[in-house]
Amino acid sequence: MILQQRFVPGLAIASYLIGDETTGEAAVVDPTRDVDELIRLAADNGQRIAHILETHVHADFVSGAKELKARLGGAPAIHASGLGGEEWTAAYADHVVKEGDEIRLGPVRLQALHTPGHTPEHVCWTVFDDSRSRTVPWLLFSGDFLFVGDVGRPDLLGEEAQRQLAHQLYQSLFEKLDRIPDITEILPAHGAGSLCGKALSSRRSSTVGFERQFNAALQRKPEEQWVRDLMAGMPPAPPYFRRMKKVNKEGPVVLGTDVPAVAPCPAREVERRLEQKGLVVDVRSKEAFAATHIPAAINIPFGPMLPTWAGWVLPYDRPLVLVAESPGQVPAAAKHLLRVGFDNLAGSLEGGIEDWEMAGLPLTSLATLSAQELGRRLRQNRSDLAVLDVRTDGEWSAGHIEGARHIMLGKLPERLSEVPRNRPVALVCASGYRGAIAASLLRREGYWQVSNVIGGMRAWQAAGLPTVTA
Repeated sequence: MILQQRFVPGLAIASYLIGDETTGEAAVVDPTRDVDELIRLAADNGQRIAHILETHVHADFVSGAKELKARLGGAPAIHASGLGGEEWTAAYADHVVKEGDEIRLGPVRLQALHTPGHTPEHVCWTVFDDSRSRTVPWLLFSGDFLFVGDVGRPDLLGEEAQRQLAHQLYQSLFEKLDRIPDITEILPAHGAGSLCGKALSSRRSSTVGFERQFNAALQRKPEEQWVRDLMAGMPPAPPYFRRMKKVNKEGPVVLGTDVPAVAPCPAREVERRLEQKGLVVDVRSKEAFAATHIPAAINIPFGPMLPTWAGWVLPYDRPLVLVAESPGQVPAAAKHLLRVGFDNLAGSLEGGIEDWEMAGLPLTSLATLSAQELGRRLRQNRSDLAVLDVRTDGEWSAGHIEGARHIMLGKLPERLSEVPRNRPVALVCASGYRGAIAASLLRREGYWQVSNVIGGMRAWQAAGLPTVTA
């Protein structure tokens, strides 16, 4: 058996290539939209991808099933569950999967196990190597059903569906999973950082037995209590999840290349595109953005968290123009955005911010505050400066600045009315990253007296400044 995991940091997505050395046939499980690496992995192992398996209709990224099939000349068959009814059956599936369906790769055999709860149609794929055991599954591709340290959340389809899905999840975990022995290794679709659960481990594999003993969500208790405990402290789901569900059910647009070229545009052309409802997404560092940037640009500094925060705060109905540190950063930023369905990439600023400046076009800057400066200003006049903390509920509860207002960053676009316009506003997060995003959002909405606290709460606490927990 050949087994390769491909992991995408930030979104924390795990895709898999599994194959048989004798036949040279392979299957890919839960591919992302950028498929070049999966194609290379198969080629390096002398494998031909014959099957593409989906565990469920994904909410947090665009499925790469159609893309991979198209890139391989239409040869692989796409297998997607039909066990949630027509509403949750992928329109592009070549084979609509039923309970117990099998896919054979020589002696390697993958069998579908319906495990509803995270979604109605969710299936796990149990993997047998018949050359070793025909009855004991060696692996379990557990999708978003069972993670290392957690289970898939049942609340992504709304409050009405949550009750039924939570009940199904309970049954799947404590009845369906009983069919799987302790020694079976689990290979989930996500790791730490994913919002498809609340307590995912950074470990990328485990065993069913280890999870039965140490995973809090696998401890048996009355169902109502189990549901309450599971949902306690569940992080909010980004609004783009609803869009991804629809895209992945109907089938995303096939790009045809791993990352379509994002055309470099001269400054005047970018200006024209902005006049046509374009939106600048500046992926430079928070320091570079603060120093100088195009007015009304949104700053999401480049890195693994770019697609997550883009999904939270960027509109899908606007053409996006990228401003990057260098031309080499543009394809990587575009890949991040394409993974979460931002297909309308209208170009990138040729020559970077320097060319915009040389063209005589308007620039602005963003004020910053050190933790010590913020502390002094608050001591001098607490009524003059509003502090807005954009961290998560858990971070806020663990300790915050007395008198601060709390709005988690992802909720800020819908709660702008709660941010005072008649006072200076200082943005605080853990390190300054999320504060930069929040500050750029507020500036775009006409909040001119905005500053980002460099170093965030880490710098505040390192300076020995006080926090409260009430």
